[in-house]
Amino acid sequence: MLLTGCASATGDDATPTATSTTIAAPTTPWDPCTIPDEAIERAGLNAETKESGIFGRDQYGIKICGWEDRPPNNMYYFSIFAGLKDIDYIDDPSAFDRLSPVRVGTRNATQYQQVGADASLNCGVAFAAGALLLRATIITDATVRNPPYDPCTELNAIVSALDSELPT
Repeated sequence: MLLTGCASATGDDATPTATSTTIAAPTTPWDPCTIPDEAIERAGLNAETKESGIFGRDQYGIKICGWEDRPPNNMYYFSIFAGLKDIDYIDDPSAFDRLSPVRVGTRNATQYQQVGADASLNCGVAFAAGALLLRATIITDATVRNPPYDPCTELNAIVSALDSELPT
């Protein structure tokens, strides 16, 4: 960004000056664990099961937070990943496939599957929010053979319910 103004040393002799200002991009991604417990509960998740990171740690600069669905179901685990990545991150065919455009809440997004994932049990969705790439996933518990829900439909409903809590 370049700003131009005038400075005057004496009287009416104004001299143009140029000043540059840099607007810094965020250096740390937004933390999805900051979503209020009330919003998590309204979305149908169990706020008491919140887990930050994977085994308590962020992964490769990506902030992660996850919750189980509410008892007595306990059929799936919902996670949000927030990183300073571009949406092209999910174009990696060695990690993600079955990409398709969707509308989730107020956002244009890309539905995807992780390579090798069973689409009847798991689903992912990704979208940009400013400098962030937000991804959300549902992973069905290994003991559930025939879930009474479509994972992508369930995932998109949760993300839509949390839409107002997510960065824009």
